[in-house]
Amino acid sequence: MFGLNTFYLKLLLSNIKHKDDGWSHTTLSLISGGLSGATTLCMFYPLLFCQTHLAAHVGPLVDREYTGLLDCIQKTVHTNGVRALYTGFAIAANGMVINKAIYFGAYYSFNKTILDHSNSLVSIDEKDTKLPFWIRFGTAQVSTYLSQLFSYPLDTIGRMLIVQTAQEEKLYHNARDCFTKLWKSQGLSGLYRGMLPNMIRSSGSALILVLHDEFKWILSKMGLFGGDIQDD
Repeated sequence: MFGLNTFYLKLLLSNIKHKDDGWSHTTLSLISGGLSGATTLCMFYPLLFCQTHLAAHVGPLVDREYTGLLDCIQKTVHTNGVRALYTGFAIAANGMVINKAIYFGAYYSFNKTILDHSNSLVSIDEKDTKLPFWIRFGTAQVSTYLSQLFSYPLDTIGRMLIVQTAQEEKLYHNARDCFTKLWKSQGLSGLYRGMLPNMIRSSGSALILVLHDEFKWILSKMGLFGGDIQDD
């Protein structure tokens, strides 16, 4: 996903600098993040489908509906066809686009905005300017929290639709019906159930984002990686 985001950044921002056109740069950074998330989901959604099913069926092995990844795929395809592996894809795609647009796009935009307005916070040598690690980790953490906040309800609905695939009697007809019933029965808390552990876990995602940025920086200094489009 990081590689896809870099590809889309170079494609969309090749002639745009943040200091010259901040709004366009930010908008295209968000679009780039969303495209990388959507592309990744298209390729790996069946694995996410199976992961959700396997996580929902806990307990003794003899009582589980699926014994593993291949068994889940085989039984799902045999019972409902290949199309069933993409149950909930539309709502999941919307959630993924929102999540990764903020995760990647907001992170880079925050950093560029700080660089443009706070020269006292950056270290400057003869050719490069970069924010300190702790500032980048802070912006990554904020971006990660915001991405979870705005996308989690869609993720909840997607998981509910996936889990009911194996049930003979479907509780929800589609994403809209699932949202309506959850809202009426549980309110806003139902859409955000389980978000707190997810937010705590997201600290790792923020760290990965900063470390990826750091490794790219190191490799570019060694001449092993092309200049980062975000340094424009």
